[in-house]
Amino acid sequence: MYAFQTPRFYSQEPKWLDCKKFSRSALPAADARWLLDKGSLTSHLRRVSHGEFRVEVLSQRWQIPTLSERRLLGMGDRDWGLIREVYLHCHDQPWVYARSVLPATSLVGRLDRLRTLDNRPLGHLLFTDPHMSRDPYQICQVATAEPDATGETNTLLWGRRSRFLLSDHPIMVSEIFLPAFRPW
Repeated sequence: MYAFQTPRFYSQEPKWLDCKKFSRSALPAADARWLLDKGSLTSHLRRVSHGEFRVEVLSQRWQIPTLSERRLLGMGDRDWGLIREVYLHCHDQPWVYARSVLPATSLVGRLDRLRTLDNRPLGHLLFTDPHMSRDPYQICQVATAEPDATGETNTLLWGRRSRFLLSDHPIMVSEIFLPAFRPW
């Protein structure tokens, strides 16, 4: 199984670019539709895995988000957020690494329930919320030092992130598509 070390990923933050800076032809054809899809990734993964989908929580902790995450969310330099890192598994393999940043100021009122998601997918709650809106994606490529299934290192992985607004409270979700991701 592919081991994706999250500390290595975030020891050097990826360079996130607005999705409009990528032409569809610049993205790998097989991945482009997944990277740019505006629907619920959770729903799509459940569908293509025929229900063999689960969330594995890697960590959930309070900390100060990275600089670009704070900027995207309009947070100050000393503002804390709940950082949640998970694998989205299909067919018992990690297909997607997801990192969510939930600013403390967003976890109020009815959104307080997001503090205790456990192994429930955040995507399901986001896409069933009638007060949700989403900003356009940012896309990146990130190299990993971990070997892929063929033993190669420095594999380039595609990722996307966007800011969601739930009743005007921002939440960021980034998703990195891992080498085992093969929905076709």
